[in-house]
Amino acid sequence: MKSNTFSIIEYQAFNVDDLIKAFLKGKDEKQEGKENIEQKARKFYQELEDFTKNNENLLGFKNKNTLKAKNYVGIIQTKSGVLEILPKCTNLESYKDSTDSLNIAKEKLKNAYVINKNNELFTRFSYFQDYKILKISKTKDLKNIKVKKWYSLTKVNFNPKILLINLLKTLKNSPFKKSQISSLQSSKMPLFEIFITMFLDEFDSVYKKGLMRSYVDYESNRAFLKGKLLFSEHIKQNLVHKEKFFTSCDEFVLDIAPNRLIKSTLNFLKSKTNINKFRLIKSLQMLDEVEFSKNYEKDFSYKISRHFDYYENLLLWCKIFLKNESFMPYHGKNEAFALLFSMEKLFEDYVAHMLKKANPSKNIKTQSSGKYLISKNDEKCFMLKPDLYIENTMILDTKWKIPDSDKDKKQGIVQSDLYQMFAYACKFKIHDIKLIYPLCDRTMKLKEKFESPLVFNASKHFWFEFEKHYSKRDIKVQVLFTPLPF
Repeated sequence: MKSNTFSIIEYQAFNVDDLIKAFLKGKDEKQEGKENIEQKARKFYQELEDFTKNNENLLGFKNKNTLKAKNYVGIIQTKSGVLEILPKCTNLESYKDSTDSLNIAKEKLKNAYVINKNNELFTRFSYFQDYKILKISKTKDLKNIKVKKWYSLTKVNFNPKILLINLLKTLKNSPFKKSQISSLQSSKMPLFEIFITMFLDEFDSVYKKGLMRSYVDYESNRAFLKGKLLFSEHIKQNLVHKEKFFTSCDEFVLDIAPNRLIKSTLNFLKSKTNINKFRLIKSLQMLDEVEFSKNYEKDFSYKISRHFDYYENLLLWCKIFLKNESFMPYHGKNEAFALLFSMEKLFEDYVAHMLKKANPSKNIKTQSSGKYLISKNDEKCFMLKPDLYIENTMILDTKWKIPDSDKDKKQGIVQSDLYQMFAYACKFKIHDIKLIYPLCDRTMKLKEKFESPLVFNASKHFWFEFEKHYSKRDIKVQVLFTPLPF
């Protein structure tokens, strides 16, 4: 299938004219014909409309003739094309035109998430400054020199595709976590092709470690005696053919359930790619003696021994492609394939992953429950579940939002979010609350306006539950902007 990929960001609206314009861009109209290209674009838009009618929680209608993305990122593929939805961290056109890519070192990002003695986070972090160390001498008198490199704010590429791939690599219970695909590779490929490449890389890894074989009982009418002679069946089959033997024997074969699923996945993807077609055909040849799966449900129930646990990640990919088990379930015809993720969940999981990795000695809990806002007739109601909780120290709540910095007083901070923070402070008896937003192209200037925390005078108006006196400390809500893996 020739790839017709249309890229948008979260909450972006588009119509059939936008698709036609995108499909015509870079195409040879004389070779393919303008009318033919326009027809494909209209068909693609109709297929996306059909998908939307069954999945308005994932993709919506702005009006009768316009579709609009929601807070889900990933891909929706139909017969006629692929819709690519990327994070809203930057202007889509500016990232496409940019040449200078950020490549933030993992250690630099990890250090930014270290909670210091004053319970501070993300101190002195900058996307625009990096350095390398020149070792000039081994003597004690001379120190190594740090040579600083500065990125231009106007030229830096906050690539949303690289961001999405790096966020997915930290997602729990997903096949992305072991992917070794580089930022350079992913920045130049359509998102769906990246997922196919990840699957093929995982297959190559499994193949190098060794494909699984198993003993399977085969019954066959053979020209020689092998295994156990099945006497009753032998009489029926060979009353005339005295030279044959109907026997049963165990054979050590590749044609087992996991390999059948892998081959079926390779075959499924073969018609959906141009970039990876050669790799898929080559991989299929490696499984030449394996049949295609005829019963996915039965084959996925196959128990794999611990000696072949390296198959686990590859089979997760097979489940996504063959059973349409997206991370966000969707409905509709089999012609559409979707792989979508909630950006709020991705952002929350990434921040939690980095905080735990940078602060192994701290007991950081995710979605900690047990507290309720009110009780009615001795029944507790309205459970409070902060995103991240460090016992008796702080609460951190992630918000995948781009605040509207044009608002003078509130700076785009939603009032209900602050109410939520103070409810947490009351029930968890915490004075230190951190409201975490993404640090990206669209929030760089806003970060400077929140150097000081928002303070609620708890010592004058507020007391904690079960305490008879007013609090002696004020509650501080600090608005922070967290570094992301661009």
